[in-house]
Amino acid sequence: MLIRIAPDMFIDAKYECLTATEVRKEILQTQKFKDQYPWRIDYKSNIIPNNSFINKDVNFQTTLDVIKNKIYVGTINRLTGRFFDLSRVDRFVAAYAVNYNLQISSTDRGLIDFLNQEFDTKNKYPLEIINMWVEKKILTWNDERHKIIEEWIVNKEPEQPQSAVHKFNKLTGYSFK
Repeated sequence: MLIRIAPDMFIDAKYECLTATEVRKEILQTQKFKDQYPWRIDYKSNIIPNNSFINKDVNFQTTLDVIKNKIYVGTINRLTGRFFDLSRVDRFVAAYAVNYNLQISSTDRGLIDFLNQEFDTKNKYPLEIINMWVEKKILTWNDERHKIIEEWIVNKEPEQPQSAVHKFNKLTGYSFK
């Protein structure tokens, strides 16, 4: 959804956002995304993977292997008591985040919990990113952008943290809900 609000988020460095080839492929090729986000194809040319992720070094491969092994042996999520079950793409995202010391932005609780528990890697929710962009005056909030936010609620996208909702309301003068 963020790409609809800031189409250049993966192109313009001011947004401080990166993505990987695996994520791009998942967004454009996975049936779930095709069904849920038919608009995603309009942004195909804006979803540009970061070049530094192309050459996966030995450290990256080691990190990915560690993550795969943690999943394979059955690491338990201390918050839910269940085993972590990360998709292939989620394992790559985790490896990129850990190897390159990056924060992720996701609403996938399993991935968020895994990275936080196993590697102390933090997540920044989409609404927190919007708040950051508005605060830095990278983005000016308007009715058009707000309509996209309203679709989040209609489409039952995962909830955003209440602290981010309150901050959004204060920063933009719009109501998140």
